[in-house]
Amino acid sequence: MYLQTTLNQSNAYFSFQAKSVYQLRPYHRLMTIQRSQSEALLSFDRPVSLSDHKGLALLVIAPELSAYDNYLYFLLQGSIQIKPHVLFNTLALTDHCQVYLEPTQNEEPQIITSPKRIKAQLPSRALQLKQIYASYYQAYASGEVIPRGQQDFYELVIVDQGQVQIHPVGAQPVTLQSSMAWLTPPGNRPKFSFKQDGLTTLVSILFAAEGIPNSLCLRPFKLGYRQLQLIERFIQLSRQSPAKPYGYDEVMAILDILLIQCINGAQQAGRALPQTSMRDNYEDETFQAIIDFLETHILEVHEVQELVDQFDLSRSSLQALFNKYTGKSPKSYINQLRLRKAKQYIHESQLTLSQIAEKLGYGSIQYFSRAFRREFNQSPSQYAKSIIK
Repeated sequence: MYLQTTLNQSNAYFSFQAKSVYQLRPYHRLMTIQRSQSEALLSFDRPVSLSDHKGLALLVIAPELSAYDNYLYFLLQGSIQIKPHVLFNTLALTDHCQVYLEPTQNEEPQIITSPKRIKAQLPSRALQLKQIYASYYQAYASGEVIPRGQQDFYELVIVDQGQVQIHPVGAQPVTLQSSMAWLTPPGNRPKFSFKQDGLTTLVSILFAAEGIPNSLCLRPFKLGYRQLQLIERFIQLSRQSPAKPYGYDEVMAILDILLIQCINGAQQAGRALPQTSMRDNYEDETFQAIIDFLETHILEVHEVQELVDQFDLSRSSLQALFNKYTGKSPKSYINQLRLRKAKQYIHESQLTLSQIAEKLGYGSIQYFSRAFRREFNQSPSQYAKSIIK
C-alpha cells in the first residue's frame, strides 16, 4: 500500500499542474503501461508532463541512482510536470493502465539502468479468515468437566464470567479468568473443567482460517477493553437475523480485527515495547484501579460521583479516562457492568427478574428491561429462555 500521491503536491522533483487531458499539447503520447517492474529509469533535459488516464500507475523517482533504498514512490493522480534531469519511471498497479507523457518539443528520453529492478509491490494478507461455523454463549456449573473431541477447526474461547481450567494434551492445566481468551488450533482436543463456585460463562467461536501463527495458540491471553467491546458487538450481531444486509460481513470483519489485534499482541510479548511516558503509566494504573474497584463493588456503585469521591478525581478527568480507554462515558460503562452482572444472575436462576433489577439498583423492572434490551438487543425474559441449561 502506497502512502504518497502526486495530487496537489509539489517538491524538488515535480510540481502539480491543474489541467485536464484536453489541454495537452501536440507532443503528448498515450502510453500503455503493462509492466509492474523494470530496470529502466527515464531522464529528460527539459520539463516533461505526466498525466494519469486509465487505471492506477506508480511513479518512481530516483533522487540518486545508486541509493536504491531511497527511491520515492507516488500514486500518479492528475497531471504533474517533472523537472529536468530527474530520474523516473511509471509502473502498472492495475490492469489496463495508461498515462499521457508530454515531453517538450518531442524530446526523446535518456534511458538509465537502475542498479536494482524497481517493482510495484502491493502487500498481500497474512491472515485469511475463511468461515465462521458457529458462535455461542454458554454457562457451566461448578464441577462440570467437558471433554473435547479432536477438531479440524479453530475455537476461540473467551471467559465472560467466572473461571475455567483448560487441560492441553501433554501439558500442565491453565486457568483462565474473566476477560481472558484461549485459541485451540485444528488437531487439538483440550479438556475444560470448572471448579469455581457459581457459574462460569464462556463465549465460543468456531471458525476456519489460514495464517494464524502458533504464538497465539494453546496459551492464555488477556483481552483489553477494545477487544472486549469487539466481542460484545460480535455477540450482538450474531443474535440478529442472518437476513440483515451485510450482517455476516460485519461479524467476519470483527473477528478478523480481533484476531489481528491478538496476533500483534502475542508477537510483541517478550519484545522491548516502546517506552511510555510517566503520565501514560499513571493513567493506565489509575484506570485499571477504577475498573478493579467497579468489578468488585458493582452492586454498591450506581453513580459517577462515587468514583469521583473514591479516586479523588474531577468529573472531567474521569470522563477523559473512560473516553480514552473504553470510548464510553463513566455512566454508560457502569451500566454495562451492571447488565453483564444481570446476565450472570439470570444464568444462576436463583433470583427472579424483579429481584435482579432491585439488587442491581434499577428503580423498576420496566427500567431494567429497557436497559437490558438496549444493551443486548433482547429482553431479560427472552435471554433467560435462550440459555442452554
